[in-house]
Amino acid sequence: MWSGPVEPIAQAIHERWRSAQIAAGKPAPSWQELDESRRESSRDQARDIPAKLRAVGCDIAPLDRTRANDFAFADEEVERLASAEHARWVRERTADGWTPGDKDAARKTTPYLVPFEELPAEIADYDRDAVREIPRLLASVGLRVVRGRTPTLAP
Repeated sequence: MWSGPVEPIAQAIHERWRSAQIAAGKPAPSWQELDESRRESSRDQARDIPAKLRAVGCDIAPLDRTRANDFAFADEEVERLASAEHARWVRERTADGWTPGDKDAARKTTPYLVPFEELPAEIADYDRDAVREIPRLLASVGLRVVRGRTPTLAP
């Protein structure tokens, strides 16, 4: 389990989601207003970053402020890691008692407990965007993505 700066990354993950919700005119609670299960969801996503990076031959290193931090994943890497992120989310939701059905947070039902390939495009884009944000999230806590590992078979 990664012991890096999980809490600030989790908060940044939540803030990214919150900003998108507000931009879409939807209500979105602040980090302080979240219940613990939703905070833990963002923490789980943050803790999973190193495994995702290893899956595509990358690692985490201190941010080098003398060079531009212009890392970007290749399109194939984005797809692979977005699928892995969605699978992580499905495991998390299922473990928390969520079941397939119409979207209803109070009843813990969602239509998105399906394989990544079966998601509507706009929902799959949430996972793709989460992957593309990893370098910025790490940079916000003084870290960066570097290439150089042998990719693992599974994230």
